[in-house]
Amino acid sequence: MLKKLHKYIIKSFLGPWLAIFLICVFILLLQFLWKYIDDLVGKGLEWQVIAELLFYASLTLIPLALPLSILLATIMTFGNLGEKNELFAMKSGGISLYRIMYPLFVLNLIISISAFYFSNNLLPYTNLKMRTLLYNIQQQRPEINLQSGIFTEPVNDFCIKVERKQRKSNDLEDILVYDHRNKKNSSSITTAQHGNIHITKDKKFLILTLQDGYRYEDLDFDKDKSSKKYPHQSASFKTQTAYIELDALGMDQANEDLFKNSFDMLNNKQLVFSIDSLKKTMFERKNAIWFNIVEYSLFKGKHEWLNQSEEEKQIASRQVDELNVEEQQNIHVDSIYKNLNSAQKNKVIDFALNYASSAKLYVELTRDELNYSNRYIARHRIEWHRKYVLAIACVLFYLVGAPLGAIIRKGGFGLPVIISVFLFLIYYVISITFEKTTREAVFEPSIGMWMSTYVLIPLAGFLIYKAANDSMRVSTQFYSNLKSKFKRKSKKT
Repeated sequence: MLKKLHKYIIKSFLGPWLAIFLICVFILLLQFLWKYIDDLVGKGLEWQVIAELLFYASLTLIPLALPLSILLATIMTFGNLGEKNELFAMKSGGISLYRIMYPLFVLNLIISISAFYFSNNLLPYTNLKMRTLLYNIQQQRPEINLQSGIFTEPVNDFCIKVERKQRKSNDLEDILVYDHRNKKNSSSITTAQHGNIHITKDKKFLILTLQDGYRYEDLDFDKDKSSKKYPHQSASFKTQTAYIELDALGMDQANEDLFKNSFDMLNNKQLVFSIDSLKKTMFERKNAIWFNIVEYSLFKGKHEWLNQSEEEKQIASRQVDELNVEEQQNIHVDSIYKNLNSAQKNKVIDFALNYASSAKLYVELTRDELNYSNRYIARHRIEWHRKYVLAIACVLFYLVGAPLGAIIRKGGFGLPVIISVFLFLIYYVISITFEKTTREAVFEPSIGMWMSTYVLIPLAGFLIYKAANDSMRVSTQFYSNLKSKFKRKSKKT
C-alpha cells in the first residue's frame, strides 16, 4: 500500500511529465509538418485524411518524446523538492535518497514495460498505417509530386518534367512529356511552354492541359525491320489536353502489402523469423557463388556437361576428378607451358586473362550483393535491439534525472530544461552515430545500438552515489552569483 509520501512524490511527477510529454510530441510533430507541408496544404485533401496522418505521425514520435519527457520531468520534480527544502526535510527524517527514488523508480519501470509493449506491438502497425497513408496520398494526387527540374511518373510509362510550377494554381512552365503507354514500339515526346495540371472531382482522371508546344512521335517500324530508316511525325499545337486514367490510384488500403514486410513494420518475433530467413538465403547465395566460381572459372570443362544426361555427367565428373589427381601427381604446368611456341603461349595467356578478368568482375559484383544483404540483415537486427533500448532508456533517464535534480535543487522550466536538452542531445548524437556505423556492419548491433546505454549507466551510478552522500551539491549562492553576472551584462549593454 502506498504511503502518503509516495503518493505525494508520484503526484508531483505525473503532472509535469504528462505536460512535458505532450509538448515534446507537439514540437516533434511540427518538424514532421514542416517536412510535408507542401504535400498536405492546399491540395484539396479532406481534413479527416490529414487528421489521421497526424495521429499516426504523433504515435511514431513517442519513442523520441518519451525518454526526453521522463528526464526533464524527473529533474523538475526533484529540483522542486530540493528548492523547497522538502528533500532536505525527508533526509532529516531518516529517509534516504534511495527510498525517496523508489516509488518513481517503480512507476518508470511500469512506463518502460509499457514502452516496450508499444514499440513491439503497436509501433509497427502505426508505421505501416502512416507509410501506407502517405503513399496513398501521393498516388491519389499525383500532381503534388511534380517538382521543378525533376522527372515525375504519375502513371506507368508516362513521365513529366517541368522547370517551374505554381503551388496554388498548379500552372506549369517549360514542360517536357515522355509518353510510352503505347504497347507498340512507337513513343511520343511533347514539349510545351505553358500548361496546367489538375484532377477531376471523382479522382479518376489526371487532366494535363498544354499550350504552345510541339509533339514528336515515332511511328511503328516493325513491318520493315530491314530498313535503317525510322519514320516519325511532328506537329505543333496551340492547346492540347491529355486525360490520364487514374482508376487504380485511389486510397486503397491494399497498398499495405507493399510495406508490411519492411523491417520497421515487424515485431520482434517476426524480426527473428525474417533474420533467419535472410541468413538462410544469403548462405544459399554464397554457396551458389562459390559453385559458379569453381564450376565456370577454375574447371572450365564442367560447364560443357550441362546438356548431357545424368549418367554422362557422373562419368565425366569421375574422369575430371581422376585427371585432377593425376595433374597434381604427374603433370607440371610450368614445363608444359615452356614447351609451347610463342603463338601458343600468347593464346594461353590471353585465354587466362579473359577468364581471370571475368572471374574478378563476378567476384566484385557478388561482393557488393553480399554487402547489401549484410546491411539489410543489420537493419533487421537494429530494429530488434531498438525496442529494448527504448525501454531501458526510460529507466536510465530517470536514474540520471533524479540525482541530478537533487544536486542542482532548481525546479521550473529554466535550468532543468537546459540540462535535460543537453544530456538528451549527447545521448541522441551517440545513438545516431553508432546506429549509422552499425548499419554499415562496422559494429555489431549488440554494441552499436547499446553504446548510448553504456554511457548512461556509469553516469547514473556516479550521480546517484554523489547525491546520496551529499558530496556534490549546487548551493543557492551559485544561482545568485549567476543572476548578478547576467544583470551586470544587461546594464552594460
